[in-house]
Amino acid sequence: MERPTHASSPGPVLVVQSDGRIDYVNTAARLLLGAPARDALVGESVLEYVAAAYRDPLRDQFDRLSRGAASAVGLTLTLDDPARGPCELVVLNSTVEWDGDERIEMLVFDTDEHLPTGLPKRVMDATPVGISIADADRDDEPLIYVNDGFCELTGYPREEVLGRNCRFLQGERTDETTVADIRDAIDAEVPVTAELRNYRKDGSMFWNRLTITPVEAPDGTVTHYFGFQEDVSDRRAFEQEKRLFEMQAEALNKAILITDTDGTIEYVNAAFERTTGYDAEEALGETPRILKSGHQDEDFYRDLWETITAGEIWEAEITNRRKSGELYRSTQKIIPVTDADGEITDFVAIEEDITDAQFIEQVLHVMDRVLRHNVRNSVTAIHGFTDLLEGELDDEEHRAAVGSIREHTEKLAKLSDETRTIRELFRRRHAEHSLAVAAVEGFVDTRREMHPGAVIEFSMDADDETVVQNGSLLQLAIDEAIENAIVHHDGETPRLAVAVEEADDGEAITIEVADTGPGIPDEEWDVIMSGEETSLQHGTGIGLWLMYWAVTALGGTMRRAENDPRGTVLTYHVPLVAGAPVDEWNPTE
Repeated sequence: MERPTHASSPGPVLVVQSDGRIDYVNTAARLLLGAPARDALVGESVLEYVAAAYRDPLRDQFDRLSRGAASAVGLTLTLDDPARGPCELVVLNSTVEWDGDERIEMLVFDTDEHLPTGLPKRVMDATPVGISIADADRDDEPLIYVNDGFCELTGYPREEVLGRNCRFLQGERTDETTVADIRDAIDAEVPVTAELRNYRKDGSMFWNRLTITPVEAPDGTVTHYFGFQEDVSDRRAFEQEKRLFEMQAEALNKAILITDTDGTIEYVNAAFERTTGYDAEEALGETPRILKSGHQDEDFYRDLWETITAGEIWEAEITNRRKSGELYRSTQKIIPVTDADGEITDFVAIEEDITDAQFIEQVLHVMDRVLRHNVRNSVTAIHGFTDLLEGELDDEEHRAAVGSIREHTEKLAKLSDETRTIRELFRRRHAEHSLAVAAVEGFVDTRREMHPGAVIEFSMDADDETVVQNGSLLQLAIDEAIENAIVHHDGETPRLAVAVEEADDGEAITIEVADTGPGIPDEEWDVIMSGEETSLQHGTGIGLWLMYWAVTALGGTMRRAENDPRGTVLTYHVPLVAGAPVDEWNPTE
């Protein structure tokens, strides 16, 4: 069994656990606590022997030592001695290894003895914290003792310190208000703890956590001031860096989250809240899995985790899901944070929402293709056939030319209409017209009136109270699907079935538009699903793009399947908004 450093001290020594339970006492400590044998104290709590007013401060010191927030701390307390009555003591607490475990060693000094000669100098000098004693009976309370820890902390040799007031540690940036508070406590003869800037002999600044405790003689007069100095510069520097980081992070438009090594979220900035819809209170304590969309497989996340736990930076584009259920694309970089020993302590994730940029880029690219390719071809055809009109109009060829002109003009008119729809898409995209799902039937009825020759069936399996975040975009997506199915139908009577169904979890709805037309060609669909057009692969129109853009802006997805026996089933999967009010919005506007 390893003994604590000062176990052989003639003064009282105890070894306790972080909760105060006693593991060891020497003879002096046993006599001080009035126990008949050492074994009678083992397992008992030292707090039971301390006056009630000092138990919480002692617990606080045990906690700081156990967390590594300090290496040694001290305080003055009163012991409840049933034989002698209340006994005032000075206790120095520090960490120690005991039977292979970390414990707390308590060195106890009886302040009834004359100071400073009554204190064991070798023990005081070995304590890893600055200790000083000032004489309260002399003018300006000069220092009459400092330990080696004080000299190491301040850089001053002992001979330059004794006989001086401790204010020589103050300097240009020492806070005067803090100094005044310390002075007031000394004048009032009460304990005080404060943190202030002090300066070493070489001029370097350090943050000093100073505790001053008055020591009384038996008649109650204060004879000395017992001081504890602890360098907390590293902690203060960390706190300052943390504040600066948080100020910068809050000003960024990029979402930032910090997790521990287990992936538990410890910090998020304001941009994270705006991007994801999760408040900081909702995110803290969770893991980034709250954003999981299902668009990345397990291999993707396995590679991510293996990369960052190896200490390497990971970066990729990723699809995540907001709190509302909307999907969004982002570039994400995860940076492992290491300590001085190279051990990973945290992970910092920086995420930039690129949904808007991709969305706009797609729209502009397709519009450029449509206007350059489709419109140019149609206009060229119009000019060519117009030249033929110079002859006789009763000629059969001329009549055919006029028919071609009419056909191409109609295409231009249709394209113009679709261009206006795209402008409407942009206008509606950021509108916040929450809409009850029950209103979908009204969209279908409007299309029935516009196309009396078509047969459009409708079914609804959803709660009337369910709400979609942007009703105007939903209307655009449904209108375009029905319109395209009717316009491109190649039979006698267009037949459609529109079905609305709420998901089992109540977080989304599916809208199916099934037709009996020629179907959506694979090459058209592949362009949409790839998200881009090329000179060799592009669609012949923009109807599918309009549907895709509207559903994407809703945070949803679009799927295609074959209808039986003929046609296409187009399915929208759109998130719902929990508890959102329905706006007073007219879907026909």
